[in-house]
Amino acid sequence: MGKPWLAAVALIGMSLAAGCGPDRTAAPAPGTAPTLSRSPTPPRTPALSRTPAPGRTGSVSPAPSGTATGPVTASAAWATAEGAELPGSSALLDVAATGPRDAWAVGFKNSAEDREGTPAALRWDGSRWREVPLAGDDLYRLEGVSAAGPDDVWVVGNGGSASAAHWDGRHWAWERPFGVADDYRMADVATAGGTAWFAANGPSKAVVLEWAGGGFRNVLSTGGALRAVTAKDGHVWVAGSSERNTPLILHGTAAGGWETARTPEIPGGRLNRVWQISPSEVWAVGEVVTGPGERVGQPLVLRWDGSSWSRVEVPVRLCALHGVTASGPGDLWISGVDADHSGQVLFLRFDGVRWSREYGPLLRAHDDDQQYAETDDVNRTGIARVPGTGALWTVGSVGVGDDEEDFVLRR
Repeated sequence: MGKPWLAAVALIGMSLAAGCGPDRTAAPAPGTAPTLSRSPTPPRTPALSRTPAPGRTGSVSPAPSGTATGPVTASAAWATAEGAELPGSSALLDVAATGPRDAWAVGFKNSAEDREGTPAALRWDGSRWREVPLAGDDLYRLEGVSAAGPDDVWVVGNGGSASAAHWDGRHWAWERPFGVADDYRMADVATAGGTAWFAANGPSKAVVLEWAGGGFRNVLSTGGALRAVTAKDGHVWVAGSSERNTPLILHGTAAGGWETARTPEIPGGRLNRVWQISPSEVWAVGEVVTGPGERVGQPLVLRWDGSSWSRVEVPVRLCALHGVTASGPGDLWISGVDADHSGQVLFLRFDGVRWSREYGPLLRAHDDDQQYAETDDVNRTGIARVPGTGALWTVGSVGVGDDEEDFVLRR
């Protein structure tokens, strides 16, 4: 999109089209038994790179061969939400919900190959999505959103400098955590218990910030790159990739102690999102890629069981995993893009015993004359559970460059 430094920060139905051939099923996670069957579909070659990455632990699927299988039957449970379209080239990068009548989605609009976009925020009021006016100075896009309630919402974004803003139910209060410095970028935010936590990246280090008592405090500096943060029950988890290009997870507590978690050593592993169900169950998702330009690789799902992090196998062979949410230990959802079916959002669900997968609707039909090879591919996704209900929101974009367009799905 003509914004390489922004893209570096943004890293960022029930039909099993898995395995490495039309008559094979994907390798299940240890102790699981996916039973979905594959349905044949028309051939389609996705634009996403599908080169397998080294360093995978556990059971490894063979390298793919032949062409991708193309669109698959969408789950009837997922539907496109109306009234959520943004003008120009646009994308939604994150979503958060506090209840059936309150949800937020953030990203950018009016972008193009030759110009920066402008920030965008949508709010669900129980009947439709509406765009909320923003007044952030010199801001191009919003990267993340977290909501503890209808009157306690934080967003983070980037433009000429890094910005954060708090919504109190009536207006936005804008802050610049790093002043006017133009070499720091905000990646994500999590708010809980009147405190907010921020993941950011600078020219030589990644930082974790805390907002409490009306100001920002740098609580941790480290090497590598941070992409996600979650906070709950006095625990804070931050995820990304280390200087060695391996998965990185940091853990902090309300008491102020911080440590680098011991995760599986997986070369090429990067984590895009992290979610705490309880202090003894935390999940982080991403992919294993071979180089900085790769958009997709082998799936990377890590689980904390209260004593250690371990890698979990999932029923998809090559993908990019962008979002994770849960209402409890038996209801975990992950969103992303399957390299074999890149025109539809991939959803993985874990019920506490086994994995299943499904796909959202086809967002764009392939056109032989389309502007880019990726014009009909899902580019990014985010997912949020609606508290107190069985509903889910998923946001993202389809296409790239001048052809990128935001979407909102509901289940």
